[in-house]
Amino acid sequence: MTDVVSVSELPPSEDPSDATQEATPEGLETSSVGKPHGRKHRRVKTWLKVIFVALVAALILRVFAFEAYRIPSASMEDTLLVGDFLFVSKLHYGARTPITLGIPFTGWYLKDFELPAVRLLGFASVKHGDVVVFNYPPDHAPIDRKMHYIKRVMALPGDTLSILEKRVVVNGEELPMPVEARQFWRATAEDYAAMPLRDSLSALGFTGRMDRLGPGEWLFEGTTDQAQVFSAFDGIKNLEPYLRLRGDRSATFPSGGGYSLDDYGPIVVPRRGATVTLDDTTWRLYREVITRYEGVTAQRVAGGFEIAGALTNQYTFQQDYLFVMGDNRDDSADSRSWGFVPASHLVGKAVLIYFSWDSVERRPRWGRVFRGIG
Repeated sequence: MTDVVSVSELPPSEDPSDATQEATPEGLETSSVGKPHGRKHRRVKTWLKVIFVALVAALILRVFAFEAYRIPSASMEDTLLVGDFLFVSKLHYGARTPITLGIPFTGWYLKDFELPAVRLLGFASVKHGDVVVFNYPPDHAPIDRKMHYIKRVMALPGDTLSILEKRVVVNGEELPMPVEARQFWRATAEDYAAMPLRDSLSALGFTGRMDRLGPGEWLFEGTTDQAQVFSAFDGIKNLEPYLRLRGDRSATFPSGGGYSLDDYGPIVVPRRGATVTLDDTTWRLYREVITRYEGVTAQRVAGGFEIAGALTNQYTFQQDYLFVMGDNRDDSADSRSWGFVPASHLVGKAVLIYFSWDSVERRPRWGRVFRGIG
């Protein structure tokens, strides 16, 4: 399986206000009639006030309303492409107040100083299928300084999730595959049939991988619609989803779970107020939640488990969590690899692509501008 490097990291896009230069007043001059240029200094002062107000307004909007991001990797293809610029709404789920203090629009902040986070009231709740931006949980940094990831919500707090031969099942119901989601397909060719040339595939809009698996067998990466087109090529005998061996441990969360990226679970997503009985299985699944994201001292002891200094096999979760996946199902580091997303790490909902740049062709993708994200 291809390694994924910073699959869904989303650094903020360049803000034009960063390039604003401070106006520097020049030395006093006298006009032809001998009067000081007091009017010029008043204009400079006015412009400085305007720039200051604009920066403050931009900062407020960035913190509490909308923020711009750029997609640097392929984990959400074809829903989101590398080079897409998008707006993320913090109003939907409620903005999170700053946790650290630093210089706006820079990476500098005061170390060892954190404010209590407060989630403001939003006008919507997180739903299955929402595309969300969040701070990457495993990072070792204050929450609001962790790198940004973008994924699709598969399971909500309290849900039971399973993956059966790539099909995501939540609470007994299969979730539909996003229309533009990619996955691996196994193509079997007729005897001596030649596979379509990569250049020919590119001309038809195929941009994913195509690797030879063996005699007459190929690995093809694409959407369901692309797979249907591919299966119609001359010489293609069969095309089916590529499935890893069940229990091959390609899914690294939870540690020792023995799951595959294509066959996973069932697991229950932690919900605030829900109590879980700890045993070998649930301890592997929820240990990081308890000790890292909820900050509770917990360990295994001879008699079972010690939670916050008390011997018990029961634990009640303090916040909600999400299970997320990338739309590029076979090329995404997501909850199958590193675990749940705490509610405290949620940034906002991706709502609009406002610009898109194709770095290979070195031109804008005008067809993606002002396109909604769903």
